[in-house]
Amino acid sequence: MNRKSTKKTEADEKISVSAFGGLSIAYSGLPVTIVWESQKARLLFCYLLVTYDQWVHRDKLIELLWPGCDASAGANNFKTTISRLRKSFAGPHAFNPVVTQGEAVRLNVSSITLDASEFRHKAITGIKLLARGDMKSARSYLEDAQDCYNGPFLPEEPFNTFITTARQELANLHVSVFNTLEMIYNQEGNNHALEVINFLKKSSLAELA
Repeated sequence: MNRKSTKKTEADEKISVSAFGGLSIAYSGLPVTIVWESQKARLLFCYLLVTYDQWVHRDKLIELLWPGCDASAGANNFKTTISRLRKSFAGPHAFNPVVTQGEAVRLNVSSITLDASEFRHKAITGIKLLARGDMKSARSYLEDAQDCYNGPFLPEEPFNTFITTARQELANLHVSVFNTLEMIYNQEGNNHALEVINFLKKSSLAELA
């Protein structure tokens, strides 16, 4: 009985982050408002969303946040900013959003889910499954990927090169999802699904234009 209670608590403490269509954060399915301790703290969080489950050396993040900054000043700035990022998540559902290993940093993926990561995983898996000839499973993964994509990645950062590069890569993968689903529906003779996916594809490409 205690074991079941522990599992429930762990599930309840999951933070879900949506970056498609704009940054939003939820706790147990309920929206959470984050009061950022500083704009740099928020930007650091966005950079870590780009890399999500990858370890990133702090020097790369320092250069992104303070281009050309002196090494000593950059290290101090980074220490302060990562502390402010943690404080930003010290609300009613407090948890540590980042983990470190030596001089490497990444998001606390054991506590945070990200729609963009889920999209990428399902899209790539679906495309690989189709290449292996498993059309039924491929369709399921690709349709789930399509459901994940709810607009451009972090559109509130239109001029940040690091983020716009990730946005374009995800948009290109989204087009691949459209094209692959289109091919599957053609082979199935599913005209209704084909009409829907073509409409969605045109709408998405119009947003990118």
